Amino acid sequence: MKFYVDYFGCRSNQAEIQEWIVALENSGYRRTPDISRADFGILNTCCVTRKAETDILKFIDKAYKRNDVPWIIAGCTVSKDKPRLKERFKNYYFFDNTEKDRLVEFIRQTFPVHHNVIYHSAFRSRIFLKIQDGCNFRCSFCIVPLLRGKSQSLPLIKVIEKARYYASLGYREIILTGINLSSYGYDLFPRENLLNLIQELALVKDIDFIRLSSLDPRYIKFNFVKDISAIKKITPSFHFSFQSGSDAVLRRMKRGGKTLDFIKMLEDFRQFFPAANFGADIMVGFPGETEKEFNQSIDFILESRLNYIHIFPFSPREGTMAERMTLIPADIVKRRVKEMKEVNRAIRLAYRERFVDKTVEGILTEENGGYALFISSNFLCIKVPLIKGHKKRKLLVRVERTINENLSEGTVVQAQAQVLESAH
Repeated sequence: MKFYVDYFGCRSNQAEIQEWIVALENSGYRRTPDISRADFGILNTCCVTRKAETDILKFIDKAYKRNDVPWIIAGCTVSKDKPRLKERFKNYYFFDNTEKDRLVEFIRQTFPVHHNVIYHSAFRSRIFLKIQDGCNFRCSFCIVPLLRGKSQSLPLIKVIEKARYYASLGYREIILTGINLSSYGYDLFPRENLLNLIQELALVKDIDFIRLSSLDPRYIKFNFVKDISAIKKITPSFHFSFQSGSDAVLRRMKRGGKTLDFIKMLEDFRQFFPAANFGADIMVGFPGETEKEFNQSIDFILESRLNYIHIFPFSPREGTMAERMTLIPADIVKRRVKEMKEVNRAIRLAYRERFVDKTVEGILTEENGGYALFISSNFLCIKVPLIKGHKKRKLLVRVERTINENLSEGTVVQAQAQVLESAH
């Protein structure tokens, strides 16, 4: 029994997809990259922006018209429009965010397998582990709390159980993720916190790297930064949900905090992680954003010495406060996005260049015809020659040159004699 998977959206969606793949393969299902060869497909959806929602509906509509493969469709788009989707795509199965926990069991019952073969399709070196869902904040632009509900944390013992299981499957890097990862444990009784979880996770054998996905600056204090710096498995790459570099825009977003707070927090991180890779989400074209406020965001990016940014054009979402605000003309937003992308390209290149002729540690993530891809602990993607027997080992790579802002080239320091000849 073969299945095909795809997803749109955040790392939490990616974590859920990875968890479903592992569970299904261990139950005898086989993943295929070709939908025409699949017995069913799984799609995890997102509607954080209007474009994402439009793209998902096009994807589903195209799949519905092109083949008769049944699809299991889950996630935020389903939570938002389940009745309409069920009416439009009558032979598909839909699971909103409250129903995802029973998706795998539904598949086992609806598409049963009759053998005990276990398949392993994934490279199995890095895996996302979702430890939290939902959000208690109500930012003026965000639809996610309406679709995922209040913050809910996975009990610490369950997180450790999953991490041990993933380690036993060969995964060597855990990427902790959540809708608001920094709020982990506040809803549990007794209360837990992200720091304590990381400290416990660091004790799990065979996990070499612990990476944190997006952090909310409203939760981050100096002691958190200092204490995680003592955990050797923590990777020196950190991403923050800043959203804007203008205090006035942040107020309209109902975000709380100021840009000076962000800069101070980054200084705290650099005190303990001087070579770390720092990135942030920045929204462009929020309602009322003036040219001055946009330039404040540009200045903030440069002053704060961020190493990359994820740029999001504002998208009005039904049911949010920002939906009722006056929109910025599309041509202005497009021009500002282009300008910020140029800034992003420059700072990404500058950070990569710092590591040319230096050695970084990390793990192989992918093998192609004549080369492998390596992700360093500070989140640089590096192209290296194929290496025998090092799929699931922590490696050292010497960076030789920068290809572009997204890719470097290097050689593995250990086991040089095992580099495969290009002819093979």
